[in-house]
Amino acid sequence: LLEFFKRPESYTTSSCSGRIVVVDSRMPWERRDATIIFKKHAPISLDEIKGLLKQPVLYRLWLVASGPIIHVVTLTAKEALKVLRIAREAGFKHSGVMSASRKGYLVELRTGIRLAVLLKTPNGLVVNEQGLNEAIKAVNEALIEGKKRLNRLLKALRRHSIK
Repeated sequence: LLEFFKRPESYTTSSCSGRIVVVDSRMPWERRDATIIFKKHAPISLDEIKGLLKQPVLYRLWLVASGPIIHVVTLTAKEALKVLRIAREAGFKHSGVMSASRKGYLVELRTGIRLAVLLKTPNGLVVNEQGLNEAIKAVNEALIEGKKRLNRLLKALRRHSIK
């Protein structure tokens, strides 16, 4: 994030480096009536998740991996387009300008990395231990891919730094 602060026309407002969550909700993207049961910004293990599966659920229990997201405010449209070009070069393909105001342009940088696996319903588990192991392996791979793209973004920002 420091690379953005080195740019005279950009600064970040919020960010997440990517995370894995277990959420009790109707659907994995819903926020209303959703409860985050577990959250970690690093790879997870089977033991961390197995205990959660013993608890009753209200809706459905989802294992979700999300890639990085960074909100950047730029002072000019030209800088917003530069930031978007650099981000897309680094694999943040689902990025765009969210809003424009007299304060500047809000640019959201997203990779598009997202993986959701249904683990449990009120009727019981929908995955066995082998399936859970495979799901954990997949969400860890998704998280690591997001971290790689974040590293590529850092390198791209340094290559395109303001001298």
